Amino acid sequence: MSRLGDRFVLVRELGSGGMARVFLGRDEILDRPVAVKVVEPDREDPEVGLRFQREGRAAARLSHPNIVRVFDAGEDELDGREVSYIVMEYVSGGDLKDLMDRNGPLPETMLSRVGAGVASGLTHAHERGIIHRDVKPRNILLDERGSPKLADFGIARALDGTTSQDRAGSYLGTAAYSSPEQLRGGKVTPKSDVYSFGATLYHAAVGRQPFSGNSIEVANQHIHMAPTPPRERGARIGGGLEALILSCLAKDPSERPDAARLRDRLLQRSEADATAALAGAGGFPGAAGISRATGAAKTAGASGLGAVRRTLGDQRASGPPESTISLPTRTFRAGSRQRTMLAVIMVVLLLVLLTVAGSWALLSREGQSTKTPHQGDRQQEQAKAPAPQKKIKEEPAKQTNGADQKNEADQKPSGAAGGATEEKPAAPAPPLESAERAVFNMYYQESFDRVDASWAYLSDRLQNEIGSPEQWAQREDIYTFTYMKFTQYPVARAVGDAAEVTFVVRLDHTWGSESLSGTWVCVNEGGEWKLDRLENAKTVPV
Repeated sequence: MSRLGDRFVLVRELGSGGMARVFLGRDEILDRPVAVKVVEPDREDPEVGLRFQREGRAAARLSHPNIVRVFDAGEDELDGREVSYIVMEYVSGGDLKDLMDRNGPLPETMLSRVGAGVASGLTHAHERGIIHRDVKPRNILLDERGSPKLADFGIARALDGTTSQDRAGSYLGTAAYSSPEQLRGGKVTPKSDVYSFGATLYHAAVGRQPFSGNSIEVANQHIHMAPTPPRERGARIGGGLEALILSCLAKDPSERPDAARLRDRLLQRSEADATAALAGAGGFPGAAGISRATGAAKTAGASGLGAVRRTLGDQRASGPPESTISLPTRTFRAGSRQRTMLAVIMVVLLLVLLTVAGSWALLSREGQSTKTPHQGDRQQEQAKAPAPQKKIKEEPAKQTNGADQKNEADQKPSGAAGGATEEKPAAPAPPLESAERAVFNMYYQESFDRVDASWAYLSDRLQNEIGSPEQWAQREDIYTFTYMKFTQYPVARAVGDAAEVTFVVRLDHTWGSESLSGTWVCVNEGGEWKLDRLENAKTVPV
């Protein structure tokens, strides 16, 4: 069995093309499967090996859920010959070309979901100054959950070098997806990747490439001809997606959207599909349906997903809505004690009425023996009669016991006695289903590495305890998140002033997966449920 770099064992060959061969390998140090791409020296271009390693190391700077990770690059001897190699993440689900060969044209839902993921990966690379140069179905791999991952960043440039236009094997072999500027030997830009991805989406929607013929004929058509609209060739997509694909295939790069804009447009379509799926299920479809909706959105990448989160977060559970109650002020007492309190209140009201009547009679008698006072003076005299009021406050205490006095105080609004300043009443607590959504949304945002968005779901007390969003990210290991799936959807119950939300969620990281269960205690802050502390937490590797 062959070995490269003293640690990578080559198990079997997976495929070959052009100048490279790909092997399934195993990293003996970390004990994990890897993919190893090997390139042999080229007599016509002795620098190809160095470029191959350089591009591999550049691609290693990329870290994104929709990009195949590069672990290592170097030179070694294989079968008695010097070779250059790149070690990459092994993706087991095949590639997009295999999927199309098995199933034919893809439906719009899948096309939007997979397309959003690829566009998100391209956006990440372009923001870091790296251009793919060879986007095509074979370079879009699918993992076991169907999430797309772009492979071979920069390798096309490494292999093509300065003599690429003379090599039908390396350059014209992917002419079916190449941009006009590439085919003319012009400057390659991020918009060139957008064109190639548009040609890939076209192929996935129609089942055929935009242009057909031999390599030279296809190249000429890419440069001079507009493609037939996909729906005229039987594509099962809407007019909006068709227009988006055709905009990617514009001959002038300035007329094409950039990868970020393309990602956002596809995300909008993916969001609409998720909303329709939830509506068709009559609200939250349970753990399985939520997992599918979350998985579909996750493949759309880490940025631009606020709208998706809001759509999922605003859904209501099936069944009648729970009435809104004010948990902080709601009390539960026996019926006999409530009747006692009612009697006390009636006595107090009767005494108040008698006192007012007595005061009015007293003022009337004084008015008959003296000059009738002005209306303003009468109001002042009424305000100067505290004695009856003091008696009223003392008499209820003689008719009630200490427990009833305490219950009476509970019923009075704050500031009603002793002339105290009236306090602002607590904001009513939202329905319990809002606490369930808060827990769901917090982990949903974490799975997209959105630290500030997940931080916003925490209570003021918990934020003060943790210190900062960055410390929260370190505590939760947010930057290694790749996927989340609720195996038990959050369920809330009221406990005093709080809401306790139990759940079980699978959290996938770059280093492995774990199942987390526990109970989030949520508190009402300004009419919103906020996550305050996690109790009974249990983590199990999966």
